[in-house]
Amino acid sequence: MGLNGLIDVAKSALFTAQQALTVTGHNISNVNTPGFSRQEVVLTEERPADGNPGQVGTGVKIEQIRRAVDVFLNRELTNSQEGLGQFTVARDELQRLESLFGDTRGQGLAGQLNEFFEALQDATTTPSQVTPRSVVVAKASTLAGTFHQINADLTESRRAVDTQIGVNIREINGLTRKIAEFNTQIKSAEVSGQNANDLRDQRDLAINELAMRIDVATLEQPDGTVSVFMARGLVLVDHETTRNLVGVESSDNQGLLDIGYDIGGTQPSIVNHLIAGGRLRGLLDVRDSTIPSVQQGIDALAGSLLNEVNQIHRVGYGLDGSTGLDFFSGLSVTTQAPTTNVGTGSVGNGVVTAPSLLTFHDYELRFTGANSYALVDATTGTGIKGNYTGTAIVSPTVDVPLNIATGANDTLVVTVDGTTSGSITLNGAASPGWPYTSGAALATELESKINADSALAAAGRRVTVLFDSTTNRLVLQSSSVGGTSSVDVIGGTARATLGLSAGTSTAASGTYSGPQTFHVDGIAVSVNGALAANDVLSFNSRENAARDVTVALSDPSKIALSSTRAGVPGNNQNGLALIALQSKTLTGLDNATLLDAYRKTATDVGVASQVASQRLDAEEIRHEQLQNFRAQVSGVSLDEELVNLLKYQRAFEAASRMIVAADEMMSTLISLKR
Repeated sequence: MGLNGLIDVAKSALFTAQQALTVTGHNISNVNTPGFSRQEVVLTEERPADGNPGQVGTGVKIEQIRRAVDVFLNRELTNSQEGLGQFTVARDELQRLESLFGDTRGQGLAGQLNEFFEALQDATTTPSQVTPRSVVVAKASTLAGTFHQINADLTESRRAVDTQIGVNIREINGLTRKIAEFNTQIKSAEVSGQNANDLRDQRDLAINELAMRIDVATLEQPDGTVSVFMARGLVLVDHETTRNLVGVESSDNQGLLDIGYDIGGTQPSIVNHLIAGGRLRGLLDVRDSTIPSVQQGIDALAGSLLNEVNQIHRVGYGLDGSTGLDFFSGLSVTTQAPTTNVGTGSVGNGVVTAPSLLTFHDYELRFTGANSYALVDATTGTGIKGNYTGTAIVSPTVDVPLNIATGANDTLVVTVDGTTSGSITLNGAASPGWPYTSGAALATELESKINADSALAAAGRRVTVLFDSTTNRLVLQSSSVGGTSSVDVIGGTARATLGLSAGTSTAASGTYSGPQTFHVDGIAVSVNGALAANDVLSFNSRENAARDVTVALSDPSKIALSSTRAGVPGNNQNGLALIALQSKTLTGLDNATLLDAYRKTATDVGVASQVASQRLDAEEIRHEQLQNFRAQVSGVSLDEELVNLLKYQRAFEAASRMIVAADEMMSTLISLKR
């Protein structure tokens, strides 16, 4: 080891200190850079030289420049990003939904409902006057307009959320391409033994940005690349290649976007149900769960109001003696055959056959085979009651009763849940017969006599009989729910008189042979074509009720406030029955009043918004704690870097002084020759 060796040792120290100063300066300059991990220089000795009496050191070198990272913390931060994205979207969108109701400003649906019933009360107080009746029509029109506006706002909200889903899909694809590019650059840099620290930081930042949008999992490969997975193992990034997500318009969901996973074929695989976190999960939940739930509540409210008012209004009389008129219009049956069905079966437009039986629930025809079906109330998840729906008859009245004559038209034979009755004899009399002056009395007689039959009673079979005054039909329902529950009228002399000879029997489950008509809780739907196992057909009578409800009456004098024609104009009994709807609990609203049902719908949105805010607050606290932990490991401390700056500066100065000393010694040796 000579003077040249001393210069080499000093040179290594000089270059090492210079590079360490560069790393320190890099840390200081990136103290505020998001996602930057502090870098540190790892020093080691150069290989020593053999000497006498022992090995002599040859200086220092930088073994590596490494990131200060905690892999576990980075993984937890990525998971936290997923929760932040999901709950932020949920809170923001639910807060927007809350603002749609407008009840705090007195312009909401609750206020309009109250004003409608107040107008009815004023008109009922003075039933002979037309002016208060005009106010009723005006308030009803305003109420219908409020339903229209809420429906339009909810529809627009769904479309806005759907647009955000499309934007997030494009952002996800952009981020996966970015991560793949980083993989390429990192692999290229590290194949020669380098540490691509800055590129790894930027890739981690891109992964966290991706996690804000969708739940992800990562796996680092031996070559330094990262594979990124979503939705239970579906690959988004593999080394340097990517798989894209695509938005697929769903014909089963009003043309809104499904999340498709591009598997390279012509048809992407739909993965909505597999996504568990991030903004996409929050947006899907709001679009496909929260908003439809609110719409269902508003539609059920509009449908129940329309149906209940009409049933009472039809039996009353207006100032001009008119009767049998609907106050509102707009109720319809909606049917759907999902595109996922394997068979070619279709369900036609349904009709309301018995408004008094409507529940405003969702129903499904589920096929367990090509020729076997089960009817299910999808709202409650239970089966339905088998029933027999008759055809329309002339509604009996005091003036025109329905006469049952002994020995002429007074017998029936029915089957209930597979048990056949004996010959059931109705209460009759000699010609012209026993007069039944109302449909309700006729239904009571039928129910009493059928349930008294010894064969049915012995088997525990019972029925409920209802006369629907809107359509003038008798409907028989079994008391059992689901399974093979059924009712049918198979014989007797009274069938034609009661409209029970050409009616339709619908069992809760049974054999399908298309075309076939099914009657369920006041709804009739016709099914055609060939069905296959696991096919589903759905229908309901509430969808679009808020959109379509309108006031059917334009002439205020036709508002039916009187219970009899002879009572016009002073009678107000039917008007009082209309007013009583305000406090009546309705089956179609889960035994709640109109106002209570609306308050529940609005409150559910508020509670969901509050829960989302609370979960977001909790996730933000967790995220902040994780960031603090990461800062302790990976963050840049200016105080620490200042110490390093001074340390390496002094090392640089010392190495420089060593070179000067070695140079002076060399000069001294050279001068000895002179």
